[in-house]
Amino acid sequence: MIEPERKEDYENSRLIMASYGFNQFFSQWITGPFGLLVFFFYEVEIGLDVLLVGIAFIIFSLWNAVNDPLTGFIMEHINMPWERKWGKRFPWVVLGAIPWLFTYLAIFLVPLNWDPVTDQWLIFGWALISVCLYDTLFTLWNVNAIALFPDKFRGSDERRTATSFGTFLGLLGIVAGSIVAPLFINEGVPESYRVSAWMLVGIGIILFFGMVPGMFENSEMRSRFQSFKTKAERIESEPFLKTTKRVVTDRRFMVKTIYFFGYQTAAVFISASGAYLITFVIQGDIETLGILMAMMLVGAVLSIPFWNYFGQKINDNKKMSIIAGFVMVVTFLPIFFVNGFLFFMGALLLWGIGLGGQWYMDPPLMGDVLDDLAVRTEKREAALYYGWTAFFIRLSTSVQAIAFAVIHTLTGFVEGAKSYTELESLSATPELALIGIRLLAAILPAVFVLITIVIFWKWYDITPEVVATNKEKLEELGL
Repeated sequence: MIEPERKEDYENSRLIMASYGFNQFFSQWITGPFGLLVFFFYEVEIGLDVLLVGIAFIIFSLWNAVNDPLTGFIMEHINMPWERKWGKRFPWVVLGAIPWLFTYLAIFLVPLNWDPVTDQWLIFGWALISVCLYDTLFTLWNVNAIALFPDKFRGSDERRTATSFGTFLGLLGIVAGSIVAPLFINEGVPESYRVSAWMLVGIGIILFFGMVPGMFENSEMRSRFQSFKTKAERIESEPFLKTTKRVVTDRRFMVKTIYFFGYQTAAVFISASGAYLITFVIQGDIETLGILMAMMLVGAVLSIPFWNYFGQKINDNKKMSIIAGFVMVVTFLPIFFVNGFLFFMGALLLWGIGLGGQWYMDPPLMGDVLDDLAVRTEKREAALYYGWTAFFIRLSTSVQAIAFAVIHTLTGFVEGAKSYTELESLSATPELALIGIRLLAAILPAVFVLITIVIFWKWYDITPEVVATNKEKLEELGL
């Protein structure tokens, strides 16, 4: 076992760590309900053909293929007059976050007098444009927010401690959004989704101020950035396509990103499946979705001290990430057999343990990768790489949309059915449709995680020794 690192002096107070981690709460306050409700809203409440819903999400992901990496590239190459006074990242977070809240509202403002058959292309267009706008503004602020992490928290121990705040607050944000959003929704009443969205936006504006102190770049960070900038200007700037080739051919970054993609896809699958499991499998009320998500939070919160203790003790981010991945795979399996509300609560309680581990380990793991890249390239380009990471987050949504469209079509799920009774009367194979919902909620995401665990175990080679060596080299390089 690798000996734990010497205890570090933290550069930031725990209050600042918590404020920085609050960006996870703010993000998940909206992205959680987005994953839970948007696909369900357009397929079930609006009645749009599931293939068209799926196509909208696929195009949405193709837009991500350009938007996320390009935004990261631009953020690393654009110089704004405010940088000396306000910093490189903080102003973009402020400019992007509040407008992003209103793009979530826009998704549900599709005119309700449009018919899902005769006006299907108008509805399709509204869904496509609104989700693409939502993604564009999310990327603008979020890429800059997470790009602050490796420069703001520079020691491994400090990164893990800061991550524990972010993990807890992010999970709390998922559950808070998942509890509040359904409270204002009445099944079969599309207008109620707008009321729900307005509530999320209003509270979201207040929540935004909780992350402002943690996002602020102090004078030392601004000075450090100006030093990086001066050095970077002496290095020939690469065009976007050449930079893209460099990023996607970097084995260490891509292996870590593929692993990240696996658990993100799994989380998207279970989030999008929640409303279907409640409505059609256990035949409950969608308002109870928040209670179920709360059980996931309980599992995750209870697990954080465990992940933090062993993360510090073992001091091997690869090993801990693999353990977290296997816990997630195992805890997916009970979800397949859910047959009642209490069973579902217990299954999500267990699943939250694996999710908590993945959330806890990802930021320090990414910090290791970015440090390694900085050593090899002799420059910091965090936003560039986080842009590509954001692309894979949204790619997971596309995979979910494709899987839902294919499985729902093959198993006989009928769009527009708002209860199991309606599904039973409209579908030729209602029981097969329920099996399809179970597969999408448990088996397929578990397989995704398992495949990416194997890839990560086989090819990720940043060991604790490499991490320690990289830190020494970064000091020598002034990075």
